[in-house]
Amino acid sequence: MTSAAAYPGRSAVAEHEGPKPWHVLLATWLGGVFDGMDSSIFAIVLYPSLSELLGTTSHTIVGQHGSYIIALFMVGWAIGAMVFGALADKIGRAKTLTITILLYAIFTGLCALSQNWWQLGLCRFLVGAGIGGEMGVGAVMLSECWPGKSRVHAVSFMATSLGFGYLLTAGLNLWLGHFGWRYLFLAGITPAFLTVYIRAKLKESHHFQEAQVEKQIAESKPEHERNEQDRKVLRSGFREIVRGENLRKTIIVACLTSTAIITWWAVIAWIPAWINQITGSLAVEERSYAMFCKDFGMIASGLLGGVLIKKFGYSRCMAVSCFMAFVCTVGMFMTVKSMGPALYAWVLSVGFFAHVPFVLLWIYIPELYETRIRSTAFGVTYNISRFLAAAAAVGGGELIRLFGGSYAMAASTVASVYLVGVVVSFFMPKTEGKLL
Repeated sequence: MTSAAAYPGRSAVAEHEGPKPWHVLLATWLGGVFDGMDSSIFAIVLYPSLSELLGTTSHTIVGQHGSYIIALFMVGWAIGAMVFGALADKIGRAKTLTITILLYAIFTGLCALSQNWWQLGLCRFLVGAGIGGEMGVGAVMLSECWPGKSRVHAVSFMATSLGFGYLLTAGLNLWLGHFGWRYLFLAGITPAFLTVYIRAKLKESHHFQEAQVEKQIAESKPEHERNEQDRKVLRSGFREIVRGENLRKTIIVACLTSTAIITWWAVIAWIPAWINQITGSLAVEERSYAMFCKDFGMIASGLLGGVLIKKFGYSRCMAVSCFMAFVCTVGMFMTVKSMGPALYAWVLSVGFFAHVPFVLLWIYIPELYETRIRSTAFGVTYNISRFLAAAAAVGGGELIRLFGGSYAMAASTVASVYLVGVVVSFFMPKTEGKLL
């Protein structure tokens, strides 16, 4: 056990009140719900919004421009995650959480005022920046505030929030979709009200307070008196995650997140537009019901994720979930030709297996890095792959064009990326199941 003398920050903050774990779980869960809602609105209104803004009913043209907007969203998500991750290591998790939620809520509302596709794309870029920041900071904060074995189950439960957020989007589409796609974006302003609760209830974790004290002690010393630990504490988080033993961790995690994120945004995101195609209509109800099934699968993966990880371990869970996600997505797109029970069953299974890697990574990544660089590391490793996802989304749009407007063929082709995750999972660094 490390002594308090070795880490004077511990004794310095021991008497300070930290955040209440249940307040943190509620705040991060609600943040995740609204992440899911605001991130998924465009996917469910992709065809009606772009067909109006572009003045066309061509699936090829709509799919191509839709891929551009998804790519902008991904780039914004990646940049926001890295910038706000570093900011959270500097000014605190709770303050950064407030900023990110306000950012994505405001610009989701402004999407409703778009008059052309690039205005919508710009707003989605900024929505992505806010969501990317909130998701990483929220996962880190929750990990730091829940002790011992309960942490895995708390983070796993928090992972159900995205499914509930997507359910909320599907419900809003069922309720407001007939009035037009702009009303769904207006509803996306709602998360702004969550920031009032966050500012009133959340304090910084003891982990963060200790890291801040260590940094202040190191900064107070003259340069010639600083030892290696002091210099390490003062180094940039971006430098630290690519130094020494952290480099291997960063590369492997980046490969795993690339698998999960590329396939989500270049495969799963095409499901609503694909349903428009196979029904030959706007399919407001059909899209909503299919998304309900996917979202129930996501919620189930969050509820069961912690149990599966405890029983089988990170590596085996990642390998099996990636393989099954590949089988289910290709099986769905290649065998389903019309709406019916088969489609709903496939979508439910896709939602479950495609979401398990995200649940696993939210629990796993915070265990790999020290507190002082944890949020920066999460922001980079979890989100650097979104640049690749942006390229894959544009590539998916090109595949749709090459396949004559077929969302099914394009999505099935990109789904092969899941097999990369199966291979990389065997090289995952082992952890002790607790935070460093």
